[in-house]
Amino acid sequence: MRVSVWQRLRYYVPCAWEFVVLRRPVPLIYGIAITDRCSMSCEGCRVSNTGRPDMTWRQVVYAMADAFARGYRHLYLTGGEPTLWRDGSRSMEDIVAEAYRLGYFHVQVYTNGLQGLHTAADLVWVSMDGLPGSFDARRGPWFGEVERAVRRRAHPRVAVIYTIDRYTAAGIGPFLRWVRDTAFPVMGVMFYFHTPYYGRDDRFLAADERAPIIDVLIRHVHDGLPVVNSRSALRALQSGAWPRPLGFARVADVDGEWACCRASGMPGDVCADCGYAACTELAEVQRLRPSAMLAMARYW
Repeated sequence: MRVSVWQRLRYYVPCAWEFVVLRRPVPLIYGIAITDRCSMSCEGCRVSNTGRPDMTWRQVVYAMADAFARGYRHLYLTGGEPTLWRDGSRSMEDIVAEAYRLGYFHVQVYTNGLQGLHTAADLVWVSMDGLPGSFDARRGPWFGEVERAVRRRAHPRVAVIYTIDRYTAAGIGPFLRWVRDTAFPVMGVMFYFHTPYYGRDDRFLAADERAPIIDVLIRHVHDGLPVVNSRSALRALQSGAWPRPLGFARVADVDGEWACCRASGMPGDVCADCGYAACTELAEVQRLRPSAMLAMARYW
């Protein structure tokens, strides 16, 4: 059963006071990487097909219930490829159903799209790093299959995650125009930057290289292309003037729990090179930036 408007208000009013006015790290968003298995082997990815076991049903339910008891009300499922998760007869959809039974307000799924978009979750994020060529070089020859999965309209709320790196940056404009001109049925495109979890590699873009790309993204926003990122969050990402790791977001996997993302506990200062633009959006919402609040309202 979905949570009523009254139940949401009882949570949001005191939460908004602490989150926005007092700037406290209230529990807000909880992620679970339920499996490391993936049906793709993307260049630059170091969190899939690691050989670690899937979380069990009991582990996932415990993590969700424990996070809920601590005050988290927004959940996302990720991997690996979360749609591949199984424990006996249970699938990812059992996890989604259990999350709503526990009382979570909002559930999102991050997927590569190869297994289809049939889910009861509120929102599906599909990874697509450009058109054929750019996409193929990073993810493999699956562009057509992912495109067909989205065009089947199996889910009413789908958005794209596009990871920018040295090899996908040139494809941003062509991809956005393709989304617009072909009426690709998505809410828009959220742009991330490649985050070097295991050290800076040849795909990594330093801050001075990211800056002109972000200027281009902001121009695309002004031109009305389907960019989900807000102007204020893009500027914060460009300047680096945003707090990280975020105190109001945590993520768990089979090995434990971390602040913000699973790389935050690794040696070195991975947070300094963070490219997770969704985190910047949340930081700007906390600062009451109008463009970030409007952008968030589109997919929250």
